[in-house]
Amino acid sequence: MFYEYDPIDQDTLRRDNQLNGLLTKIREDVMKGYVIEVKTRTHTYHQLENNSKQTSGVSSKNNSLIKDPGSNLNEINKIKDLDEIILSSQRDNQQIIRLTNPLSQNPPKVKSEIVKPIVFDNHLQSEQTLLSFPSKPDIVYHPNNINQQLDYIEASLELGNYIEFIKILKKIQKEIQESMEKNIYSNNLLIANGIQMIRVLCLLTRFYKQIFNFSDAIKSLKQIKKMFKISDPNLIGQLQIELGKLLFLNQQYNLSQKTFYEALLHYEQLQWKKEIANILLWMARLNSWTKNFEPAKKMIYGAISILKEYLPDDDEQIAEAYVVLGENSYIAKNSDQALEFLMKAIQIKFKKHKTYKHIKFVEAYNLVALTYGLVPDIQQSLSYFIQALQCFQCNCIQRAQILNNLAVIYQSLGNVEKAQKCHQRAKEIYDSYLPDKHLQMERLLLNQTFLFSK
Repeated sequence: MFYEYDPIDQDTLRRDNQLNGLLTKIREDVMKGYVIEVKTRTHTYHQLENNSKQTSGVSSKNNSLIKDPGSNLNEINKIKDLDEIILSSQRDNQQIIRLTNPLSQNPPKVKSEIVKPIVFDNHLQSEQTLLSFPSKPDIVYHPNNINQQLDYIEASLELGNYIEFIKILKKIQKEIQESMEKNIYSNNLLIANGIQMIRVLCLLTRFYKQIFNFSDAIKSLKQIKKMFKISDPNLIGQLQIELGKLLFLNQQYNLSQKTFYEALLHYEQLQWKKEIANILLWMARLNSWTKNFEPAKKMIYGAISILKEYLPDDDEQIAEAYVVLGENSYIAKNSDQALEFLMKAIQIKFKKHKTYKHIKFVEAYNLVALTYGLVPDIQQSLSYFIQALQCFQCNCIQRAQILNNLAVIYQSLGNVEKAQKCHQRAKEIYDSYLPDKHLQMERLLLNQTFLFSK
C-alpha cells in the first residue's frame, strides 16, 4: 500500500516541533504497513541550493574603490611627464626589482609622515539594488529624468567629479523625497521612487567614501536601512559588510567589529562561503590595526582555508588574503614575514594580469615599500613606490597618497627637487578631490612645511 504526504519545505523540516510531529505520523503509518514518501519543495533562494554561490564562482556586483581607469589622453600625458621626471635616474623596471643593496644602513631621520597602507576594497554597487526588487511591468516611472541622471552618473564614475556628483545627488534625493510624499497612495510610484532613492544613497555612500568623508558615507548607508525594509538576504548582508568597512575606515573599531560579527552570523546562516571569507579578512585587518596580531592571523588562515575549498591556489582572492597577512606582519614590524607574504601575493597577481603595472598591485607595492622602510632599505622602498605609481592610468586620491610617500622618500635621500615635484603634484590631485581642511590635506601640509624649510 502506498501513501504520499503533502510536500513540505526545508524551513518546515528544520522546525523541531513540526519535524517531531511528522516523524510520529510516519512511524504510525509505517506500523500500519504503508510505504512512505516525503517530498520537499525547492528553496526559494536559488543561491542557497548546494552552496551554488560558492561553487559557481558567481559573486555580488561590487566594484573596487579604484577600478581600472578609462583612457583619458590628457591625464595620461600629465602622468607620463611626471613619471619621466621621477624615473630619470632609475634603472628599468626589471633592474629596479632586483636592487638589493641599501643606500644606507642609517638613513637620515625624517619628520614627515608616510601615509599608512592604502586600503582598496569592494563596496556596495548601486546596480545591485535593482536586482533586489521584483520587476513589475505596470510600474509607471517618475515623469522626470531622474533615471537618466543616475545612469549618467553611474557611467561616469571614473571621471573623478565626486564633489560635483554629490551636489547633484543631494538635489535628486530631495526631488525623490518630495515625490514620495506627494504620491503616498500610489504604490507603483512609491516602488519606482524607492528604487531610485536606494540608487542615490548607494552612490552618495560611494562618493563620500572616495573623498574620505566616512562620516557622511555612514549616514547615507544607514538611511537605506532606516527608510526601507529589505528582504533580499544578500543585500542585507552586503549593507552590513559595507557599514563595517566604513566604520573601520572611520576608526570606529568597536562598532566595526560588532557590525562585521553580525554580518558573519548572517552569512553563516546562509552558508555563503565567499562572503564568510571576505568578512574574516576584514575582521583580521581590523584586529591587525588594533594590535591583536595572533587573532588576526587565525582569521586570515581561516579565510584562506575556506577560499581554497572552491578556488585554485593561484586565484586572486587568495592573493588578497596574502596581502592582508603581509599587512598584519608589517604592522607587527616583522619585515621578513611581511615581504614573504606580499611577494607571494604579487606572484599570484602576475599570473592573472600578465603584467606588473596593474591597479590591483598598488596596495601590495605600497606595503612592500613601507616594509622596506622598516629594514631599512630606502632604495628598495623608493623602487616599489615608483612601481605603485606606474600602476595608475588617471588621477585619484590613492595616487596622491603614493606621490606623498615618494616625496618623503626623496626628501630622506636629500633630493629636494624631486620631493617638491611629487609634493606639488599630490597637492594638485588633493585639491581636485578633497574639501578644504581634510585630514589628507593636513598631512600633506605637514610634509610641505619640512620640504620647503630646507
